[in-house]
Amino acid sequence: MQLMRHNNQSGRSDRQSGFTLLEMVITIVVSSIMAIGIVSFIGDAVSGFISAGNRNQLSSAGRTVVDRIAMELHNALPNSIRVTTAAPNGDQCLEFIPFQGASSYVNPPFTGTGGDEFEVINFNPALIAGPASGLFAVIYPIDLDAVYEDPIPASGPRAEIDQISDPAPADGRVTVTLTGTHRFSRRSPVDRIYVTESPVSFCISGNYLFRYQNYGFENTQPQVAGLPATAPDRALISDSISNAALTAFTIQEATLRRNAIVSINLNFVDTLDTVRLQHEVQIRNVP
Repeated sequence: MQLMRHNNQSGRSDRQSGFTLLEMVITIVVSSIMAIGIVSFIGDAVSGFISAGNRNQLSSAGRTVVDRIAMELHNALPNSIRVTTAAPNGDQCLEFIPFQGASSYVNPPFTGTGGDEFEVINFNPALIAGPASGLFAVIYPIDLDAVYEDPIPASGPRAEIDQISDPAPADGRVTVTLTGTHRFSRRSPVDRIYVTESPVSFCISGNYLFRYQNYGFENTQPQVAGLPATAPDRALISDSISNAALTAFTIQEATLRRNAIVSINLNFVDTLDTVRLQHEVQIRNVP
């Protein structure tokens, strides 16, 4: 009896343990499913992180563009902003006249045949310009067509400036000399005069946004084809625009309760990421 018991125990101890084929297959399948899930999760997380970074960069670049346009619009001559009709592909132009300074006039010519020289209270900051300055004096700009009229008529809101000088610094006045005899058509209720530059345009052309300058005044707002084609008078602002079927620039005219408003609507695209920015700019409308 003792001998048989010993043999049975020896038999049990000699048996080997391990995995069956079925267990191995199940283990491999489960491990594969878990690996696929983990890889997919990590891939989605990385892809989302990269996409979020791209959108953040695109949004930041787009905000810089919108802020650039808004900043320049804040220095637009009242009632000088005009836009073209948006094309189906999104091409559109926004035009305005930037001003360098504003002050109160003293004795500009409003009667008779006019004159070519008058005094203005000192500009703040100071504004002095040499001969053939390329600047313009504008008084009471309430008519958009009259502001852009070219050639400049003998009577109207805009006259070309030859120079701005300060012959007697102690009197608090500067002298504005025009390039020819001119009569301003209307007095400003608050005696305000603006000194402006030539018009500026922001235009969407395909996927690009350009800024144009030094092309002069035109009675009809120019399209891209009629604007400068090379630097420095054409500057690239953005190459990531996709504004098809959108209107980039809209003007809401001023009312008795609010200023005029320019709405900016730009769609920025980079590979598969898209960011659309909408912004409104309040415009000075007190001439």
